[in-house]
Amino acid sequence: MRKTALLALTAASLALAGCGGGDDGGDAPAASGGANIEVEAGDLYFDPESLSASAGEVSVTVNNVGAAEHDFVIEELGDEVVVHAEPGETATGTVTLEAGTYTFYCSVPGHRTTMEGTLEVS
Repeated sequence: MRKTALLALTAASLALAGCGGGDDGGDAPAASGGANIEVEAGDLYFDPESLSASAGEVSVTVNNVGAAEHDFVIEELGDEVVVHAEPGETATGTVTLEAGTYTFYCSVPGHRTTMEGTLEVS
């Protein structure tokens, strides 16, 4: 618990430290959009199979309630593994997505046939 609080405090301090500065016109615009999405991975299923998010940085949380390992892979990003979760584990990964329709699946051998879904990004 202390470690988590310390990490949160450190992250907040770093974020605030970046807020200062002059008006030199060289600052990049702040990132916008994104989302936090959650999916349950069980024994050969994802729930839900249809997800939506706003374009930008998307945080993907996989709650693995199954007896096997599972991952969350996005086909249109060259089969990028966004997050991997061992049995009984909840894990989170992030990915930056543009507007469009994406196919997500579990890449563990034999799982894709029943563990595939659609992610709509607007």
